[in-house]
Amino acid sequence: MKPIIGIVGSGIAGLRAASAILKCMAGARIFIFGDENHRTYNRPGLTKKRYPESKSSDFAILEDLLVTGVENDALNWRLGTRVETSDLREKVLRLSTGETFAYDRLVIATGVRPRTSTANRACECRTHKTLRDLDDARSIHRDLQENKRVTIVGAGFIACELASLAKEYACDVTMLETLRQGPFEGVLGERISTILARWLVRNGVTFLTGNAAREKLRDHPANQSLFIEATGSVPNVEWLYGNGLDLSDGVRVDKYMCVPGYADVFAAGDIARYPDPRALDSITRMEFWKNAIDTGDLAGRSVASSLSYDAKVSPIGYFPNATTEICGLRIQIAGKPKTSDSMEIVYGDLNRPDHGVLVRFLLKGAMVGVAYMDTGARLNSAYIKLLTSLKRG
Repeated sequence: MKPIIGIVGSGIAGLRAASAILKCMAGARIFIFGDENHRTYNRPGLTKKRYPESKSSDFAILEDLLVTGVENDALNWRLGTRVETSDLREKVLRLSTGETFAYDRLVIATGVRPRTSTANRACECRTHKTLRDLDDARSIHRDLQENKRVTIVGAGFIACELASLAKEYACDVTMLETLRQGPFEGVLGERISTILARWLVRNGVTFLTGNAAREKLRDHPANQSLFIEATGSVPNVEWLYGNGLDLSDGVRVDKYMCVPGYADVFAAGDIARYPDPRALDSITRMEFWKNAIDTGDLAGRSVASSLSYDAKVSPIGYFPNATTEICGLRIQIAGKPKTSDSMEIVYGDLNRPDHGVLVRFLLKGAMVGVAYMDTGARLNSAYIKLLTSLKRG
């Protein structure tokens, strides 16, 4: 009898774990549980493209976001089914349907959900939205097609991409950042953050920070605009309470994605907190698409290996690398700039990011991160050269 493998989470990390298992264990019985009613899709694509107004636009969004592997008939999809609680000692999950599910191996891939503030929830009359899944995106795209006034709280990746998307839909956009000076300040520092805020303003976005943002947030009139909160995320760990796990920031795993104390439980994706392969004695949790793919693959191979199947398993080696685009400005970030103590402009002028600017970040003189901003690909070869050097570290 083939072992039963449960995967909680139908995102890319869960799908990649399932695919890796099947490569090593043909015929494995794999069950994927997901809150949503959709199979795995390209989540970063939710904010990347404007869609023409039509009755079929919802279908067009889904078609654009399809990923390979979802059509695999060897997988048992339990969509629209939430795992309520778990008993990892007894290897049993309790489902929202009232059923229980017994497994031999488990992969935790429940990811994260949008963080919301109590202050913003206080106004029940306000049209308040967040963006995490396909249904959220469909709703927001429909609203943007109506050319509404849009208020976005936050200045991270999702917030900036939504602002850019809203401008494509010809919306009047206001962004509110109460804690920092501009986009990605926690990653790239205040100097670059301020430059990016100016870029948004140059492209028609009203960008308010500090007290001005707080006042606007407090006095924001209800039902006069679309209100979107994009202020970060919270790991979905509640269903794991009571199992003695370290859930302080996601799920703690070792370098093979195995949960300490449970040789039959693994975690992958946004929720997994693992030893940083580039920093000794450091633990990291990454919310990037490539990280979900890499950790999902490794978790799947580790599952197969734990069942004595031939699987090539090596410690996690994920290299942070993210790309976004804001109002035509492509931004590429690699490594860990936020750990730096200084930065150096290699090419270009920060005040003219659209003409290409390449920055490297240093810690005690050693390069720990790179950022490249451009509306074209003028410095792409120079960026790749720096990136290669950074990876070799």
